[in-house]
Amino acid sequence: MPDATAAERLTIDYDWSSTPLGSIDSWSDDLRQAVERAILPRPVEDSPPPTAMLDALFSAAPIGLAIWDRDLRFVRVNDSLAEMNGLSPAQHIGRSPADLFPDLAGLDALLDQWRAMLETGEPLRDVEVVGSTQGLGGGRSWNEHFFPIRVDRAIIGIGAVVEETTERKRVEAELVRSEARFREFAEASSDILWLRNTDTAEFEFLSGSLRSLLSADVPGRGDRAIEFDWQAAIVPEDRAAAFAELAKVRDGHRVTHSFRVRLPGRTRVRWIKNTAFPLPDRDGIVRRIGGIAQDVTEEIETDQRLRLMIGELQHRTRNLMGVVQAVAESTLETSPDLGTFAAAFENRMRALSRAQNLLSTLTGSERLCFDDLLRAELDAFGALPEDDHRVTLNGPAGILLRSSSIQTLALALHELTTNAIKHGALAQPAARLSISWARESGEGGADRLVVHWRETDVAMTGSGRRDHRGQGRELIEFGLPHQLGARLDYRLTDDGVACLMSLPVTYTPA
Repeated sequence: MPDATAAERLTIDYDWSSTPLGSIDSWSDDLRQAVERAILPRPVEDSPPPTAMLDALFSAAPIGLAIWDRDLRFVRVNDSLAEMNGLSPAQHIGRSPADLFPDLAGLDALLDQWRAMLETGEPLRDVEVVGSTQGLGGGRSWNEHFFPIRVDRAIIGIGAVVEETTERKRVEAELVRSEARFREFAEASSDILWLRNTDTAEFEFLSGSLRSLLSADVPGRGDRAIEFDWQAAIVPEDRAAAFAELAKVRDGHRVTHSFRVRLPGRTRVRWIKNTAFPLPDRDGIVRRIGGIAQDVTEEIETDQRLRLMIGELQHRTRNLMGVVQAVAESTLETSPDLGTFAAAFENRMRALSRAQNLLSTLTGSERLCFDDLLRAELDAFGALPEDDHRVTLNGPAGILLRSSSIQTLALALHELTTNAIKHGALAQPAARLSISWARESGEGGADRLVVHWRETDVAMTGSGRRDHRGQGRELIEFGLPHQLGARLDYRLTDDGVACLMSLPVTYTPA
């Protein structure tokens, strides 16, 4: 039967009538006793004495524990500390740290601090101790705490809690060296290495190569967050796409994308190629993203120039093939036999070849000048003014020609020159050849190249009259207007050929 106190507590503390057991008044004696045994506190039987529990804790602790007497001699050492020191617990007892570890750095100062503690009772916390032990050698470190042990307020000794930090220090030192190497690499790299916090959107690392990209100093350094508004630097047309790519990185994906930026300190828009990747924490959450950004402006501009050159080459090739086909057909039609055809066709192909050689020296959007084309054709026959006193040239340098007009104009100049050599001014010692040209404004403001080819003092008798219409003359009178939109006035005067050519030269991109 429960005593009155227990029954009273059962009645007061809980309303048993709301449970399946029903009201306490209806309980049997057996039920009452069972409930009492279940809810009343029971005495702890066979509990070990406190000293035994402390002994067990002392032995099993994963950190070093020790006790010294007032003479600073070990009176107790646990297994963890003995293992750190490379000695058995028994080898410590009765000996002082000065006896066992004479090579500890700053040992004398530490002994003075321990003696002072025995007098003042002030503990020492977070004391870093470095040196060597007899059993395990040098280059080791410990973090130690010391406290006075009192009995009836009298200090009878010192307790120590010791944690070896040798491996942790080694890892920390290696980490510092690794970070230093990384920073050296980042500073030496022409690429921009960056690390960004996804929560704050701030850069936690931004390599110094950004300074050269900006052509200015960047606030902050690589070892702390740098304030730089990349979002504002991205041109508005590329901003949405760039943000969408970075959102993929925050979702755990690696991306490579390019965008244009307008940077402070730079007048030109720059192209940036950015490779970004997630840096998830141990829990798998992406709280940081990193990346490598490259200034690829020159590469992209080079690619654009290359594409333009390829397009120009294709355009010139189509023009050249068309000219070759037309020359072959017209030469064949006016040639009485294959021998005549072969000779005429070869000479005209050489004229085209000279024009192509001039074109091959151009790059990108460069254009050939009329004076260069004219001098190349005359030079092939030794008919430059410096080689032949009968020839006079008069006109400005640098009048640019349309690329589509080069081959046809080269053939026309070739026909005029060969005709002059065979029948005209360059075939007669007393004759003269004068070529002048100028750039003039035409209708609608479009510039035109006007060329005057004038042969004088030519004896127009026999073969010199050239009043028949050969293939060369047909190319000049019909090919130039049809293919180049030129206006022609070709006449045989009493003393030689007079040819006036006017063709458009304003460059329009193909």
